[in-house]
Amino acid sequence: MDELDHIERAGQSPFEKALEWIVVPLMLGLITIGFVAVCLRFFAGGYYALFWSEEVIRYGFIWIFWLCAPVLIWQGAMFTVDMFVGALPDRVQRVLRLLVNLLIMFIAGVYAYQGWLMTEVNMEQQSSALEVPLALVYVSIPFGCALILLVTAYQSLKLMGVIKSPVVEP
Repeated sequence: MDELDHIERAGQSPFEKALEWIVVPLMLGLITIGFVAVCLRFFAGGYYALFWSEEVIRYGFIWIFWLCAPVLIWQGAMFTVDMFVGALPDRVQRVLRLLVNLLIMFIAGVYAYQGWLMTEVNMEQQSSALEVPLALVYVSIPFGCALILLVTAYQSLKLMGVIKSPVVEP
């Protein structure tokens, strides 16, 4: 069943590369902002504090989470307990995996819909320090959930044999 959990591990996919080009600079930027903010507070006695840094870091980490979750699902790196499932025949494992994928797609769809509703509600609300619409933060939820739904649907199609690609050991 290991090949089912790590379908796309033979090299980095274009999906992973694209998100890596977004997430890595974002993470480095957040770390830099945090470091500079702490140094200014410590060495300048708070006179030159970056009052907006906490919001940027908080909102940046929210975006990083919703961008990384689909990649982890793509890689099969999400936490699972499969001790009992691993003892079942291969065909039963595939059926269970498809059922789990359907459940994941349903939940991701509900989260995407509810996240979009939250985004619409917060369209006019501004963040306190940055004074940007909170919708820019909340839209990360439907965006990330839509990616999760697409990745899970792709993996389900591969499990059913609709999409063919060779499984190469990493």
